[in-house]
Amino acid sequence: MTFKRILYTYSRQFRRKYTTNTNVKPKIEADPSLIANIENETYKPRQHPGIIKPRTVSLPPNIMKAIEIVLQDYPLKKLIHDSDILARHLKGRVPPMEENELRERKSRVLNEVMMQEEDVQITNMDDDSQFKQKVKDKVEHILKQKIYNWTPINYNTYNSLIYLVGRSAPEFAVLTRIFAELSARDVNFKPRSLFDFGSGVGTVTWAARTYWKDQIFENFNVDISVDMNDLAQIILQGGHSTTTQNVKGVFYRQFLPANNTSYDLVVSAYSMLELPSFQMRMETILRLWNKTSKYLVVVEQGTNAGFKVINEIRDFILQLQDEKHIAHVFSPCPHDKPCPRFLLNDHTPCNFEVGYTRPFIKESKTGKERYSYVIMKKGKRDSVEDEWPRLVRETMVKSKHSICKMCTANGNLTEVIFTASKHGKSMYHCARSSKWGDRLPITVLDSNDVK
Repeated sequence: MTFKRILYTYSRQFRRKYTTNTNVKPKIEADPSLIANIENETYKPRQHPGIIKPRTVSLPPNIMKAIEIVLQDYPLKKLIHDSDILARHLKGRVPPMEENELRERKSRVLNEVMMQEEDVQITNMDDDSQFKQKVKDKVEHILKQKIYNWTPINYNTYNSLIYLVGRSAPEFAVLTRIFAELSARDVNFKPRSLFDFGSGVGTVTWAARTYWKDQIFENFNVDISVDMNDLAQIILQGGHSTTTQNVKGVFYRQFLPANNTSYDLVVSAYSMLELPSFQMRMETILRLWNKTSKYLVVVEQGTNAGFKVINEIRDFILQLQDEKHIAHVFSPCPHDKPCPRFLLNDHTPCNFEVGYTRPFIKESKTGKERYSYVIMKKGKRDSVEDEWPRLVRETMVKSKHSICKMCTANGNLTEVIFTASKHGKSMYHCARSSKWGDRLPITVLDSNDVK
């Protein structure tokens, strides 16, 4: 058994021991106003301020109608079939391997093959040229099996349509939920300008209009695909392409502008994994951060690959700290310390889940989308900004107790077993009502790391 496997087995044994050890309990303090508001019936426990809604999201009726008009001349059954294939491909997408990693992998595989084939060469008396060719062929075969073949996706007219069918509803749901928290926690944030990198079919615009339709006067969209830009514009026009006139205040470009114009809200949703290298991702993020005057939102698939990219971006921006680049994590983390989930290196992503209504599908009307994200805010963390812990997995509701796994302000993953006798009825019912991704209005004074 390898050391890594031994360590993994030990960590699982420790976790089981910890979760059943009643002698080790974090100390919890409820937010001072929480109990008073519940007792005064200002709100019920299931409506406490840490709960993020909506739980399930549907596309807006006007957007749905526009999509139906766009698709009316296409075979819907085939579009749905092909969109499922594309969605599976995108979910399994990982960043391309870096050049240095690729060289190391090739060298390692070559050495392994050389050692395996040496005895075969001696036995069969192959000449040197045959031996080299045999080794080369075997190395190429192994590399094809073990190395992800990343290639850029060409979003032509048809691919843009199947992306619209397969990805618009889940992406809109994710963005709506993220913007819901941003809008609820920063009620004074009224963005006048929005910059969307990798804008695709326009889901960021749709979600932003749900909360700030009357505030946003400039909406700048960048996507390398002309067909995507055209489709996004047609949908905003109600599904009609009779005019080439842009919707007022909405602009489309293929490339990042070189100017220094800043925007209140900058978003990159499901675009970083489409860039061909780590260096290009960081260069792009730096340019987007320089265009940000208040909030930068980055979203990716809730896979290990998506989480890894999000964590890279989070750490990169935090390490930029100087007079020009002062930042803190607004969400989902209640801290700016290294991500405890990433430090565990247990191949479990920090992700969240939202429900959505599936358009065009009669058999299963709702779906679940998992996503990883980060919201970076310009400036220092405000002293009045709460640092409530975030639930990083679904609450386990049991008889007379509930178990919550949370990421806390001290940068740890902590498990808390809430009971009415220990924490009071109000706090207990708040914990039972909280779901994966919500925040609990408490302070953890002492905690223990768990997986």
